[in-house]
Order: sequence, then C-alpha cells, then structure tokens
Amino acid sequence: MAMWKTRLRASSEAGQRVARLRATYRASATSRLLRGSHGSGLVEFALVLPVLLSLIFGIFEFGRLGFSHMTAKHAVAEATRYAITGRQLVDPDTGDPIPRAETIRQVVRDNAGIFAIADSIVIDPPDGGGPEDLVTVSVSFKHRFFLPGLDDIVPVDFTVRTAMKNEPFIR
Repeated sequence: MAMWKTRLRASSEAGQRVARLRATYRASATSRLLRGSHGSGLVEFALVLPVLLSLIFGIFEFGRLGFSHMTAKHAVAEATRYAITGRQLVDPDTGDPIPRAETIRQVVRDNAGIFAIADSIVIDPPDGGGPEDLVTVSVSFKHRFFLPGLDDIVPVDFTVRTAMKNEPFIR
C-alpha cells in the first residue's frame, strides 16, 4: 500500500509541474521575458560589443599611425641622402635634368607611399646647396585615418626633419 501512495504522490507532483509549465506558456510574452533570463546574453553582448570594437579599431589605427610616421622618416632620410650626393633626376620626356630641389621633392613623394601624405616640403638652402654645404629637408605630413570621421575629430599632422652635410660633388 505504501508503494502505491508513493507512486500516486509522484504522479501528482509531475502533474503539478506540467500544470505550471502550461501556465507559463499561456502567459503573455512580456511576462515571460520579464520573468525569464533568456535574453540576458544578448543584452550583455550588446553592451560589450562597442567597447570590444573600439579596442580593436584603436589598436589598428595606432598601428597605422606608427607605420605612417616610420614611412615618413624613411622618405625624408632617403631624400636627404639623395640630396647630399648632388645627383639629379632626368625628365623622362625631354631627357633634361630636373632641378635639384624638385628632384629632392620627388624622392620624398616616391618613398612616402600612401600612408604618409606630404603636405609641404621645405629644403634649406632652397636650391639643395653646393658641395660641403649643410642641407636640411623638412617635410610636414598629414596622417589619414582608416575609419571615416576620425580626421575631423583628431587630426594628426607631424613634421620630420633631417640635416646632412653635402658630399664634395662636382656641380
């Protein structure tokens, strides 16, 4: 007899659980959402996602900024090395030599690439100087951000300057 009462009690408890589940599904969708925690993962993800994306894009942009600065330094150093030798580029159309100052500017543009955009190139002395003169190449660069709108919020302009003594070349 005790076994029969235990089975009856178990079946009535199961029936009560089924009744509660049915009542839960019959309730309105709003009350189910307020009572349950089914959407909490989605809410947490929505809160964390902007922070995570800002961190990832921040690392990416700072890496590009460092690469841009390094490229600008390389371009100015190459232009100054070219300047101290006294060499000049040749115009491909006419075959005439290009003036030294314009040659130095062209070497900066060729070596700067797409990451460092040269805004102004200043050469002192303006003609590139003669043998044994000190030549200084100073270039102002503007960094362009990958993400749209950052150029307006945080403009990044920097200047790179290099000075070397000209070799004893023949003019």
